[in-house]
Amino acid sequence: MFTIVWHVENDKYTVQKLLIELGLQASDAETYWALLNLDTVSIRKVAEQSGINRGTTYEAIKRLLAVGLVATRRSGQREYFTAESPEKIYDLIRDKRKALWQVQQKARTLVPELLAKKARPMGRPLVRYYEDDDGVVAILKDVLHTCGQLTEPAYYAYSSRPLRQYLYRKFPEFTDQRIAEGIAVKVIAVGKGGDPTAISERKWLAEPDKAHVSSYTLIYGDKVASISISADDTPYGVVVEDTGVAAMQRLLFEQLWRIL
Repeated sequence: MFTIVWHVENDKYTVQKLLIELGLQASDAETYWALLNLDTVSIRKVAEQSGINRGTTYEAIKRLLAVGLVATRRSGQREYFTAESPEKIYDLIRDKRKALWQVQQKARTLVPELLAKKARPMGRPLVRYYEDDDGVVAILKDVLHTCGQLTEPAYYAYSSRPLRQYLYRKFPEFTDQRIAEGIAVKVIAVGKGGDPTAISERKWLAEPDKAHVSSYTLIYGDKVASISISADDTPYGVVVEDTGVAAMQRLLFEQLWRIL
């Protein structure tokens, strides 16, 4: 008996959680569950089953009717309600997917327009500051996004051994995603370690004995990003977006690459 009750309660929780994730309210999910366990009934019966007051139940049923999870019929002056098959949830998911696709199409047009309007004041470079692991993730995602739009998707990087443990700890799939998107990288590493992966090349500089070198620099598109660690071991980064700065850093990297 205990096992059967547990499964029922577990199913109830799962259904309610799913409906809430699809954008319905908790009272909607509770009302739908109540209707699943009833035949065609009045609002009063639904409210009694769910334990929710009739006014809230009425509003929940209106929302469930709108998304196709409840059917209604009238008998005389009274309305009666029935839960539609849970298979209707698939229709709701498809509707959500279609709506998200339409939003995505609008964003593809709107975002470039907004970026074009974001003019740099007096031709100055754009400088952005990022902090902690989420900031590092934002920089790495910007590398993938920017390189993905280049004619030749590739970037350069200076890597230092002390920083490597911080770089991908919240974005461990970065390298796999880079490879999947066909983005090449050349790395000049300070200190041993960090073997080359697919579509990447690596050369090494000897690690200095006394200088504390703990920075990671990425040169991609018209941007240069520097990631480092603060005194309390918090990673932070600065991204400079400027054609001249990126061109100079790219030139210096290529000159050093040739002599290593």
